[in-house]
Amino acid sequence: MSRFVTAMSVILLSATLAFSQGTLSSAPTFGDHDDHNDSGPIQAGYAVVTPVAVTTGTTSGGTVNSTGLVVFATYGLREDGGGAPATQAGVLPPDLTTSALLFVDSEGRLSKNIGVAIVNPNSSNVNVDLTLRKADGTTAVTGTLNIPSHNQVSQMLTQLFSSSTSVPSNIVGTLAITSAGSSNLPVSVIGLRFRGSNFSTLPATNLAGNSGPLPNITANAGGAGAVLIPQFAAGGGWATELVMVNTSTSPMTVRVDLFKQDGTPLTTSLNSQSASSFTNINIPAGGVAVLAPRNNDGDDDF
Repeated sequence: MSRFVTAMSVILLSATLAFSQGTLSSAPTFGDHDDHNDSGPIQAGYAVVTPVAVTTGTTSGGTVNSTGLVVFATYGLREDGGGAPATQAGVLPPDLTTSALLFVDSEGRLSKNIGVAIVNPNSSNVNVDLTLRKADGTTAVTGTLNIPSHNQVSQMLTQLFSSSTSVPSNIVGTLAITSAGSSNLPVSVIGLRFRGSNFSTLPATNLAGNSGPLPNITANAGGAGAVLIPQFAAGGGWATELVMVNTSTSPMTVRVDLFKQDGTPLTTSLNSQSASSFTNINIPAGGVAVLAPRNNDGDDDF
């Protein structure tokens, strides 16, 4: 249990420096190489999957960008310290939002806690207002969190507020996350629900409706049709698998860019390639491409 809690604390707060770039096909060839670095540092951040070409159309609701790209991820601790596989959690890409709501259920006696990851994909810093409410609807604590451009903030519930002592140790209620200020810029939000060594993702309810396409993170990452996965972890026994599906009737080429919490490139080894940017990923019409850390036999952890 202590190993798991320590690892999750690092996952939610860590960032290390590295950079490289590589290419990948949808049917990679694996050699005598193990992508895992279980004794290395835990790296945490987010992933952006960007299609090379985007089809743009206009409807009564406005401009729509469509590629037929569907993305989801799985991440988790590779084993629990005793050799048994540990809990894995699926991650679906949430809509960008200026107003989100998360269910909160935290109780120390039962080792129940909530982690929150927020990514700011914009070129400007974003302030978000946080309001923690009890089950009876009354306000427990409020605060404001500044998230620099292209950064991720990933913390436990009590760490989100400057006055952590004002957050009840046992609480059932909701956490409202609202983009503050005149800019009203959207963010990506996901919750992580823990009970002891078990954990799962907790989708945030988007109360603001469609906030438009993902902004450009870099010159080649993000923009119309791109998908942001707000939680990615690698190293130190952790692994993340990215699954990209082409639902269109034509072949598709995408790239995957990994970013640390401070917005700089996150380098890790996936599909026998060490990189922070994986380019030229070709997905056949109706096909699937999987990007994941693999062992010498080419098997992934999920």
